[in-house]
Amino acid sequence: MSEVSYLDLPASIKQVDVTDLASILRQFPEQLEAATKEFSQLQLPADWASCQQVIFCGMGGSAIGAELACDLPAEFIRKPLLVVHDYELPAYADKNSLVVVITYSGATEEALACWQAALKRGCKLLVVTGGQKLADAARAKGVLCYHFNYPTQPRDALGYLFAPLLRVLVQARVITPAQADLTPAIKQLKKLVPQYDLANPTDKNLAKELAYLVLDRVPQIIAGRFLAGVAKRWKNQFNEHSKSAAWFDLLPELDHNTLEGFAWPPRYADDTIIFLLRSSYEHPEVNRRADIFHAWLRAKKILVNQLVPAVGGDWWSEKLSLVLLGDWVSYYLALLHRVDPVAIPNIISLKQQLRHGKTV
Repeated sequence: MSEVSYLDLPASIKQVDVTDLASILRQFPEQLEAATKEFSQLQLPADWASCQQVIFCGMGGSAIGAELACDLPAEFIRKPLLVVHDYELPAYADKNSLVVVITYSGATEEALACWQAALKRGCKLLVVTGGQKLADAARAKGVLCYHFNYPTQPRDALGYLFAPLLRVLVQARVITPAQADLTPAIKQLKKLVPQYDLANPTDKNLAKELAYLVLDRVPQIIAGRFLAGVAKRWKNQFNEHSKSAAWFDLLPELDHNTLEGFAWPPRYADDTIIFLLRSSYEHPEVNRRADIFHAWLRAKKILVNQLVPAVGGDWWSEKLSLVLLGDWVSYYLALLHRVDPVAIPNIISLKQQLRHGKTV
């Protein structure tokens, strides 16, 4: 029982979580509130309504909010939406395109390359950043900028990197103001935070229980298109918080390939855990396939934890409730691994080598 009680020992946790990431995780609802209020004070250009497509540019934790925002039910996607994780804008990006450059640091080279390209092509532009230098450069060019101040790792400032994008989609006439309302989601999140927080003991805390299930296994997160960004978020947080290998896959595509990949190596069934994320907003056939896939996995004796349904009664409540849970699970897994959930030494090392022209 000593291992089970570890997540309930504040003194032990402080030795691992030296920067108190838990205090950031529990502020997620307040991040959303603050960002929504701050961004509402910006006057958005009227001509965004006439844009032909919306292109979001960013990397890693800076860009995951764009993926969450763009994964809408198909019948509500009124214009093409694209998230660029690269150095180049697509050839069709022009004066009729709205380009949103998102970089927490203001120094992400891929995002900055897209920023320069968007300027040259005369695209409609918005910059979302926590970096002063880029904010100053945007304003000097007459480009609208949402500059926020929230010191943490980009992945844990999601509220500031996500909430403003919903108003962008409203202004671009992709969704309606009612569809962009985060009020119910924030209310739901405030109820969920105490359930996942450190003070709630393991036997009553779903996030802690799931972290123990993942321990010494490779998590694979499965979802449909509506929750694709959420599944990726879980994968990324396991990577960065927990320093764990993790993968995500999507229905119905996985039925056409991944399904045949569970036989080898034979130890796979013992070494993995599959999280099947569910939403009432997925296509009915996707959820039917998920039920069949779940039964198939059980028959193969592959450990599954099925999260059905996501909590809430609207798009953002369902998505963000699962985001919150995944963030806490990855945090607790980091503690079980005895690794700092904030530190990213390998990513920093790679960036330093790139900066100095070295090869790995």
